[in-house]
Amino acid sequence: MNRQERRRLGIKKKDPMVSIKQSDIDRMKEEATEKGCKMAFNLMLAVPAMVIYDHYGELMKKNGRVERFIDLCMDTYKCYEEGYVRIDEMAKVLKDEAGVEIKGWY
Repeated sequence: MNRQERRRLGIKKKDPMVSIKQSDIDRMKEEATEKGCKMAFNLMLAVPAMVIYDHYGELMKKNGRVERFIDLCMDTYKCYEEGYVRIDEMAKVLKDEAGVEIKGWY
């Protein structure tokens, strides 16, 4: 993009060019993968724990118990996906109200 185009678009400064070594890219990928795995594992624990805490009585009825559990887990996960609840909020509720603390919350 030349100077005239930047003026027309109202861009005051050029974006700086940054050089990154392949080893830095590999390290960033590894860190992102580790962070994603930790988040996924914590969600895998938090969602079912919240469902059991919130709906234990409902789930004790034998007929259709597994299907209800799966549906409730999916509903709780959708709430997380849509931003209605965060994982740290679920962890706090489980700790404060249910007395359940899972070591290593991310």
